[in-house]
Amino acid sequence: MGHNGIINYEVDIQDNKIEDLKILKHSETSGIFNQVIDKLKHNIIEEQSFNVDTISGATVMTQALLKSADQAVNDADITVTPTPKKKAVAKTEHYKTDVLIIGGGEAGLVAGCRALAQGQTVTLVEKNGYLGGATILNGSNVVGTGSKVAAQIFDNNHDTPEMLAQDVARESLETNYPALTDLMVKNIGPAIDFISDFADLHYQKAQTQTAEHSINRQIELPSASSFEFIQKVSKAFAAAGGQILLDTRVESLTFNRNHQVNGVIAAQHKTTVKIKARSVVLATGGHGASKPMRGAESEGIDYYGPMTSTGDAYQFNKEIDLQTHDLGWYKIYPHGVEVEPGVAKLTTYASKLATDMGSIYVNTKGERIVNESNVYTAFRNAILKQADKVAYLIMDERTWKKFYDLLILHDFTAPEIKKFFDQKDQRPVFAKGDLKTIAAAAGIDEARLAQTLSDYQGYVKDGHDREFGRDPKFLHAYEGDTYYVVEQRDRFATTLGGYSADAKSLQLLTSKNAPVANYFGAGEVIGGANGHDSMPSMMNTWGISSGYVAGAAASENAKVQENAGDDEANIVAIVGTNASKSYNRKLLYAMKDLFDTQVNFEISEIKDLPLFNEDDLDNEPEAVKQLAAKIEAADGVVIGVPEYDHAVPAALKSAIEWLSCAEHPFKDKPVMIVGTSLGIQGTVRAQMNLRQILDAPGVDAQVMPGNEFMLPQAGTKFDEADHLNDDGSEHFLKQCFSHFLDSLPTTTAKAPVTNK
Repeated sequence: MGHNGIINYEVDIQDNKIEDLKILKHSETSGIFNQVIDKLKHNIIEEQSFNVDTISGATVMTQALLKSADQAVNDADITVTPTPKKKAVAKTEHYKTDVLIIGGGEAGLVAGCRALAQGQTVTLVEKNGYLGGATILNGSNVVGTGSKVAAQIFDNNHDTPEMLAQDVARESLETNYPALTDLMVKNIGPAIDFISDFADLHYQKAQTQTAEHSINRQIELPSASSFEFIQKVSKAFAAAGGQILLDTRVESLTFNRNHQVNGVIAAQHKTTVKIKARSVVLATGGHGASKPMRGAESEGIDYYGPMTSTGDAYQFNKEIDLQTHDLGWYKIYPHGVEVEPGVAKLTTYASKLATDMGSIYVNTKGERIVNESNVYTAFRNAILKQADKVAYLIMDERTWKKFYDLLILHDFTAPEIKKFFDQKDQRPVFAKGDLKTIAAAAGIDEARLAQTLSDYQGYVKDGHDREFGRDPKFLHAYEGDTYYVVEQRDRFATTLGGYSADAKSLQLLTSKNAPVANYFGAGEVIGGANGHDSMPSMMNTWGISSGYVAGAAASENAKVQENAGDDEANIVAIVGTNASKSYNRKLLYAMKDLFDTQVNFEISEIKDLPLFNEDDLDNEPEAVKQLAAKIEAADGVVIGVPEYDHAVPAALKSAIEWLSCAEHPFKDKPVMIVGTSLGIQGTVRAQMNLRQILDAPGVDAQVMPGNEFMLPQAGTKFDEADHLNDDGSEHFLKQCFSHFLDSLPTTTAKAPVTNK
């Protein structure tokens, strides 16, 4: 049993080895399933085990496959020997890029492609094990207003950005943010042309041109599936040099010493991923699946979007106090069936067909509530007005058969539907029988329902709906005495509020309306362009246009940063021993792990330097020249000093002699001294000795006064990944290093960049 229904598959075993896992039939969301199944299969075969990691974002489905496959093999009395694998050890991976994209949905991919096209290096991180975000559940329909693509499709239908903006304002009841709407309508044309060319997309006229749009402007891909968009765009992104890191969940932002955003720290299974970037684009999607973030306004409205839309960004952005607005706005659709408390599946296609065939909607009083053939917003609002926020679709048997076929085609299974009919007095309501039976099953007033149906049959006969004015072409008589009732609830998948951003560059804003340097937003996480309601095709329109703008702004910002030169402090850390094993080397690497998001932290060894010999000054070793050059170019130096016989090691003393005679790179150079030892004094004498040496004529370093960091009992202070495991020591080290950075020459923070 997968997420959406039964998955039929077989496991092929040969000579007690897993050879293959073949999927025979499934009803999972194809855009997700097709991306994760090959990865899962590869892991199973490589490890010869079903005890492998599930795929993030598809946990229910992949876990079900793994458990059932393991059970099947055991039931067949087959023993498979897992491939021995090394114990996973926590580690840290470091990346550097011009533009970092957080989120692998539609907006994030378009932003990444735009930045690549403008010559930037781009890394994209996605918390799930697949790409697509909420987009993967949508169709590919979008508007092409202002594009060359649409001009060819519609033969110059005279659509304009201004007309599209008017439609957006009208349909959202003027709740849209005009400046963001303006950005969307003016950029969707260039954005469609750009991404069509970049990813070889071939749009065509959408099969459905909805009444909310005042002109035919909706386009879609041949498959009508967003998976085609995600698949082709991600392939083009990778082909152009973009780097994609899946299963990589951002946990915190990082900042340079001017406290400007300069990257992220993320988790990738047992690996910590640290990424530095000149520009960051936030494209993490919405927060619809986060019940704690949803208020009273969402009560009675079911959720049918991805369960991974958990609003992670609102956690890792807390430190910078971003401005938010209208977090209680949702894109609400009718035609939902509650399959579990608070969670719905859509029945839009089946419900639309049923109303085209003449079916009606009633409430628990047995009264019709709407013109069933009106736009979806009319039906949505009619449901919201009901005390229980539920309506009931009443069908005859001929309509039910067509309705059933479309349910099966779109995410429902036959056993699931049978279960709905079998479970009495439970949601969702699915019932069959005469009027008395279905009224009792749904809790509808039977007498009023009978009168409503009688009145409706009269409207059909007269060809005129006196109650709601329904178009006569949709007035069809009920046939027979067998009826079906299916509940209908409002549902939503996407949120329409979110973070506030500059309406020209989509640079994120703080609660005080100040732009956040180097930080931009795109897609669902940035709300306002469509107001409190969005017309059909407009969520994709916002995703593509905002990604296009944010990608360009982030690219421009990265170029300015590069031209101005990085303002991060360059720190050279010297391992003060030539021993191959040293706790002081571990200490410096622990410092690199702690501080390399704030500074450029480079660790240098002295083990290859020869013993100082004044006779060789005229023939200075190349290794000495290289170390001297690094120190000369650094903004500051950290020396990790062991203690040998109450003093510094001879190798360190020798190195400093080279660097105070043949070279003088320490002159006026800020230096921080740290040290650790197995004893309880933590290199106190060696540090005093080193301070004297660094103060000597010819050395003339500026040693930071006080702030001596001495770590005792080194053998117990590091974990298996060589990180500090003592919170008190780590806190003090951070304090000392912060004071050291404050003592360095400061740089002027760069002004935030906006699009011109």
